[in-house]
Amino acid sequence: MRLLLFAFLAFSLATQAQRTIISVGNAPSLLIKSGFIFSADSLVLTPGADFTLSSNSIQVSPVPVAIAPSPSIARVYYLASQVTFTGTIQLYYQPSELNGNPESSLKYTDSALSGFWFAYPSSSVNTSLHYVQQAAAAQSFIGATASHQGVVLPLLLISFSGNWEGDQVKLEWTVDQKDEPANFALESSTDGYNWNKIGERAGTWSNGVFTYDFMDASPSSNIMFYRIDILHFSGQVTHSFIVKVQKDISNNVRLVSGGNSMSVYFSGVLPTGIRLIDVPGRIIWSDMSSRQQYNVTSLFPGAYFLQYQIAGQWVTKQFVIAR
Repeated sequence: MRLLLFAFLAFSLATQAQRTIISVGNAPSLLIKSGFIFSADSLVLTPGADFTLSSNSIQVSPVPVAIAPSPSIARVYYLASQVTFTGTIQLYYQPSELNGNPESSLKYTDSALSGFWFAYPSSSVNTSLHYVQQAAAAQSFIGATASHQGVVLPLLLISFSGNWEGDQVKLEWTVDQKDEPANFALESSTDGYNWNKIGERAGTWSNGVFTYDFMDASPSSNIMFYRIDILHFSGQVTHSFIVKVQKDISNNVRLVSGGNSMSVYFSGVLPTGIRLIDVPGRIIWSDMSSRQQYNVTSLFPGAYFLQYQIAGQWVTKQFVIAR
């Protein structure tokens, strides 16, 4: 078996903070051929079909995640964006990172974007070489770790969601707690990779199912990522899964057409560029300045597509110049 080795580091994360293992841009991207072994730290991928890593990065953290019904091991990998992988996934760990999990019961565990962490019953564990292994078939994930399902957590995160309300983001989560209370620290990110604490929420000191909320009054982007640090009374800290919240920016524009001309008016966030495309797909006019109003003249009758860019995202609107 051929080996593609990338930034393989010995097991030394017990006292380290979350750190980057690999970062890959859009051009050039990293192509991993079928049958090659790709090792990023202790996350090992052997694709069954050619696999491309593009505009992405992989980080490793020693902070366990809150997985029902017991926390993960103290080794968690996070990707900046979700990938879909077919082949074999192996995740190596140190016995000192078991975090109370019985090693013989460990299962490979991952999470898709805005989804729960899921331990795969079909995965296996090697207690001699200390790794879990999963045979993946078009499996999508943005985080990977190992956990087991034999112990009940004092606190279970049932749900976590976020929604835009005007220019703010409302976060809401529900927990089921037994015998141990917890407080919550909220974190935000514009890339799902670099995190900033934005506030705290005190938990309820009693047993039962409780729903909490928090308002991010100043989101720094139209696309935001959020997670919760669950601060257990015992002193343990676990992460929630990541929630992505994207603002609908399609209503920020107003088109006024008359004769052979058109005017475009923007409110709120201004675009960084605007262009006009005809039905065959040709760009017939563009302006990459940022303004509140644009004017286009000398248009022939027919259908057109207006495209404008806000926060790196292109939005398209169709309009017609009448005869």
